[in-house]
Amino acid sequence: MIMMWFIWVWTIVTTAVLLILEGKMAKIQVFSDGILIDDLMYPAFIPNDAIKSIRLVYKMPDVGMRINGYGGLKTWKGFYRLKDIRRGVLYVENHNKGPFIEIKTANDVYYINFKNAEQTQQLYDEMNSTLKLVDESRVIDLPKLSQKRSIVVVVVFLLVLMIPIILLPILV
Repeated sequence: MIMMWFIWVWTIVTTAVLLILEGKMAKIQVFSDGILIDDLMYPAFIPNDAIKSIRLVYKMPDVGMRINGYGGLKTWKGFYRLKDIRRGVLYVENHNKGPFIEIKTANDVYYINFKNAEQTQQLYDEMNSTLKLVDESRVIDLPKLSQKRSIVVVVVFLLVLMIPIILLPILV
């Protein structure tokens, strides 16, 4: 009976920790050779020569469905299918309110925003001043590393959840 309670508490605490960690906004850094998005499950590096355009928009396209992502109350992160049949990669703290930074590449469209509109504007200005976009004919495909990393995090999470079940025969 005590072990069953331990399993329930372990599962709830582990899930809560993962949700809290994933609910935090990604750290975004702009370099002369690209944009680094440092996130627990959905990290990305968008090389300068892969970017077709960067612009500030005040309305994001409607989201059709979540492919592989996190969806909190206002925070959306990960891979989503947008209504216009494109795959979008979202790092959005408030999907109800713009502005949003829209970054287009050959395969994806990235949307980034923060709770604070001034912070979003500041990041957009930094991108415009730091990045030197190249000719669209030289656009390359981005590696799919961030999808693989999110799968690894989920597998590790499931293994952590299994610890009490594995320890049950030893402790009894």
